[in-house]
Amino acid sequence: MSTPIDVVTIGALALTAYHHVGYPLLMRFAAKRTTSIEVTAPAELPEITLVMPAYNEATYIADKIRNIAALDYPAGLLRVVIACDGCSDRTAEIARATLREPGAAHLNADVIEHTRNRGKVTVLNETIRLAQTEIIALSDVSAMLPAYALTRTAAHFADPKLGAVGGTYRLARPGSKGEQKYWEQQVAVKRGEARLGAPLGLHGAFYALRREAWKALPANTVNDDFIVPMMIYGNGWRVAYDETIVALEMEQTRPEQEKSRRKRIGAGNVQQLLWLSWLLHPRNRGVALAFGSGKALRVLMPLLMAVGLLGSLLEARSSVLFALLAALQLTGLAAAALGRAYGAASPRLFTIGLYVVEGHFANLMGLLHYASGATRRTAWRNGQAISR
Repeated sequence: MSTPIDVVTIGALALTAYHHVGYPLLMRFAAKRTTSIEVTAPAELPEITLVMPAYNEATYIADKIRNIAALDYPAGLLRVVIACDGCSDRTAEIARATLREPGAAHLNADVIEHTRNRGKVTVLNETIRLAQTEIIALSDVSAMLPAYALTRTAAHFADPKLGAVGGTYRLARPGSKGEQKYWEQQVAVKRGEARLGAPLGLHGAFYALRREAWKALPANTVNDDFIVPMMIYGNGWRVAYDETIVALEMEQTRPEQEKSRRKRIGAGNVQQLLWLSWLLHPRNRGVALAFGSGKALRVLMPLLMAVGLLGSLLEARSSVLFALLAALQLTGLAAAALGRAYGAASPRLFTIGLYVVEGHFANLMGLLHYASGATRRTAWRNGQAISR
């Protein structure tokens, strides 16, 4: 006869397995049913403002400006805003010098230099509020865009019901095998989510929105590239995901950056669950399924994994099933430990195991960080946005 411990343990393990295996497989199945997105360029292209908040981007700003200058979009319809948020390096100086180069001099670009670092969300709110164009595109400085990125984006906005559209994301130099696998899975999951009704968030490397659909963000927003598209969806607009627009991330994530990023994502997941709990309502159908299976379970995953392991160990002495389950979980932890011990030389399976375990630990730290009230504003540090 099952005891309460048995039921709770099996439930926790079942949800853990579903989150890590079942849900990604479901999204891959949904993605296979997705037909290619057919869009037709409008007879008259819209004006677009491309906004890039920047903090200490001296390494990539010149290449980014040259990349934008090479985009296949009429110069008279494109305005570029580089908002330097209290940079302590030569980002603004290099940006202005690059804009004087023959290949980039045709750009209608402004370099706005804020003397104090106030955070990405504040910069976005101010810059978008002042924008005069119907379409606003957002892009990371270190992400290079294909030549057709803006023309393809403009074609999507020919649909008057479209509020936002985002491209996919690829790493030029993954920081680890685990990171590479993680992003490959995220792209596959997002493709499936889009098939269910709307992608859960868009890649911050590049996405665009209709200015009419934009609402100013609270200053303590952690992951704007998730909150913005979902608020737009919640206000009745359609959100699209276009894999043909590939943003190539040039910056290789360093270990200390990865820890901060994953902690920030963990805090952001908690915030998303609290702020966007209405997404779980059955009227949202596929989006509710995706939000509950992905984001909500991710917040609970450290607790569920701990309960699953503890319960299995407690019942292992009296149950062969729980002994096997305990052995499987301990083997996974051992694989992660070996991945840590051998580093880059580890087999792919060990590296992925380490990435998963460290990710959930960072998720737990992010949860505690958010619960402590530390995410009062989002600031830039080490080339990426983190909460502090």
